[in-house]
Amino acid sequence: MKKILSAICLTIILAGCYEDKGNYSYKLDRMNEIKSVSFTPSASESAYGKLIEVQQAMTPSDTVRRIEAVVEQTLATDYSNLHFYWYLRHTDESGIERRDTVETNGYLEVALPVGREKEYSVYLQIYDTQTTLSHYTNFSIKTRPIFKNSLFVLHGEAGSRSLGNIEIIGDVTNIHTDAYGYLYPGVNPFANAEGLSYTTYQDISNTGGFWDIKEVNTLQTFSSNAEVFGYNPFGLNAKFYNSVIMKPVDNSFVYARNIQTGDPSNYTLYRIVLSKDGQMRIGNYVPALYKPGYAIEQAGGNALHQTDYQITAATITDTRYVMWDAKGGRFLYISKNEQYALCESDMLGNYPSALSNPVLDANVDFSTLEKSPVGMRAVYAYIQYRENYAESKPYFIFLDEASGDFWRYELTKMEVGTEKEGKKMARGTDEVKPAFTITGSRMRNFHPRNVATIVYNSWFTTNYLFYADGATVYRYSVSNGDSTPLYTAPDGYTVSLLKFRVEDSNNFSDNLGRWLSIGLEKEGQGAVAEILLNTASDVDGDTPALFYDKDDNGLPFGRIKDVQFTQIYMYSVPDYLN
Repeated sequence: MKKILSAICLTIILAGCYEDKGNYSYKLDRMNEIKSVSFTPSASESAYGKLIEVQQAMTPSDTVRRIEAVVEQTLATDYSNLHFYWYLRHTDESGIERRDTVETNGYLEVALPVGREKEYSVYLQIYDTQTTLSHYTNFSIKTRPIFKNSLFVLHGEAGSRSLGNIEIIGDVTNIHTDAYGYLYPGVNPFANAEGLSYTTYQDISNTGGFWDIKEVNTLQTFSSNAEVFGYNPFGLNAKFYNSVIMKPVDNSFVYARNIQTGDPSNYTLYRIVLSKDGQMRIGNYVPALYKPGYAIEQAGGNALHQTDYQITAATITDTRYVMWDAKGGRFLYISKNEQYALCESDMLGNYPSALSNPVLDANVDFSTLEKSPVGMRAVYAYIQYRENYAESKPYFIFLDEASGDFWRYELTKMEVGTEKEGKKMARGTDEVKPAFTITGSRMRNFHPRNVATIVYNSWFTTNYLFYADGATVYRYSVSNGDSTPLYTAPDGYTVSLLKFRVEDSNNFSDNLGRWLSIGLEKEGQGAVAEILLNTASDVDGDTPALFYDKDDNGLPFGRIKDVQFTQIYMYSVPDYLN
């Protein structure tokens, strides 16, 4: 009985991946076997099986792509004993389904239309002429828009900057120091660009009982001459200009920093963009920014609404924009309103009524602090909101430039009713309660040489900040003051910029929040490194650091001004859809 069972098991093993073409007496120690089949470009596992992504054809000379089969065999060292049969299913330009069979020696060439999507379903049979057995595998080939899920790099000197791009497709990396010039030769609208930001969301509408779901992706560029552009990042075609994105347009508005918190997958993402002269614009996930309180100013003013300020740091809680006014030495806040710019079409209309929300003095009392923030420079602000956005507290970091010490202040929201407090102020009789209480402490062992490198990411549940000092990137614990080195730049480089690929931890961004992009500088030229952190915010030991200093033609990057990752709305398929 044992011999019979052994024979049955051996038969099942041999039949698992092979088709027997005849009756032969095999000597297993001398029989060739196909151990594995992989492909170049590499295939990844998707929700629907193995997928090979190739970039859409951009020109008529780029419409044929080759897929190479990489076959590992136990005995054979070449493919002379193998026949490859590729069975293809696809839809042609007229919408008719086609089925083709191609015989080649280890490769497949497919035709792509220019600037349009294309998908092939492939069933591959590899026939071994020595053993007369066949190995089978199947996969899909699908085009992807250019620059999908890629890192844009703003680099060079002011007045001659370029927008570069780093795009990884399977095991291939495409690098352009001038991504726009690659698509539109001779044109460069980014020469005066100062910074980048990005929004992605789903615009859902119902017309006549039918739901229309449209993905909206917008890369925004802010220039020193107050020009703001919105582009579809996957092709860099212009979508919006100043009057649509920035309301009102102000020629003195020069981009300084973009701050956003929340989650675009449930429409809670909000933004505030700061200008170098202390102006601010607010918005949500839609690529439109508004001057807060603009409707009040147009209507003749309001005693409570503050207009004379210089904002140097800001963050956003679940109910309020909170900011530091360096001119007035005070905290200000704005109540959030869910009513403005809830879909892309609203961007073309008038100013929403929500802009009647005033900019208010938070009336924070500094008298109980060991050291008041007045007179120090606010360099960064953030909230910790991964687990409980509704209970998030604002944290502001200040630099005492006289001593070189950094101080961290925590604000706790007080339930202050705007209308009620306004009546008290008008009467001038009742005491005005503060919108926040405050505590603060000096940050031990915190020494960022470049304060612009201070960053936080909501992906991490612990009290960690990240910063750079010279050539080294550190993780800093606000609870015990420990600074842990995470990355050291190559010889001669210093770190000029830190930015996580995404700042939120939503269901659709997968592990993007754990990728830290690092801008590097060396003798007037630039480079970009990236490291992957694990869930404990240590460097992922299984993923080597990435490093890019020149493009595919050998042209170097200039000084790194900003970077921005641009992912599709659904970067990865959530578990509940698998």
